[in-house]
Amino acid sequence: MGSSSEDDGSLVVKEENMGEDGMDEDMDPWDDHPRRSAFSPYRPVTVLTNLQRGNIQTQTSQAEPDDFTLHNRAAMGELSAQDLREVEVDEVDGHGFTPLMWASHYGQLPTARLLLQHRAKADIEGEDGETALLLAASNGHHEIVKLLIGCGADPCHTDHLGNTGLMFAAHGGHSHTAHELLEHGADPTASNLSGASAFSIAVARGSKQVQLILERSLLKLLEPS
Repeated sequence: MGSSSEDDGSLVVKEENMGEDGMDEDMDPWDDHPRRSAFSPYRPVTVLTNLQRGNIQTQTSQAEPDDFTLHNRAAMGELSAQDLREVEVDEVDGHGFTPLMWASHYGQLPTARLLLQHRAKADIEGEDGETALLLAASNGHHEIVKLLIGCGADPCHTDHLGNTGLMFAAHGGHSHTAHELLEHGADPTASNLSGASAFSIAVARGSKQVQLILERSLLKLLEPS
């Protein structure tokens, strides 16, 4: 799985040298140090864009649709109901991702809907707690976020390091996604293992629209009932 040496501002990433409290003994999570084995918005992108890196060919006149796996075709939005006959719709690939997770990451709304209609589970987790909702949120696919929540996905789900879909939306500056999550009960006060919240991430990343949406949501919490 890929990693990033770029400072991600506030999202917690998994480090190899952890102390008893779960935090790196030698590294401030806010410092700009190399990230090893990190799950951030960069990680699912690194995994799933193997399609675009040439590891799996996506644009070739020789390749036929049947040459691609169920997961690849989900990512490309090329699944049909016929493709889902007599297959395990929630089959995981070598990275623990389901076809729904691939479709959600790439914003393939019709494919995500088709998979859910064929009883794909919305809350299956990858090896670090990734779900289809977190992958969709990290890329700003708010319509898929809404679809997944409507099919039972938890808007407050966290990965293994405490990052929520709302935090990923804040990190990416995805205001529509942040709004969708808040409308469906996402907790704007939640914090990850480094103590960062969606709001602090929005501030650190300069995500002004997300910051405004979160400010309004937080102010509503302070209003007398």
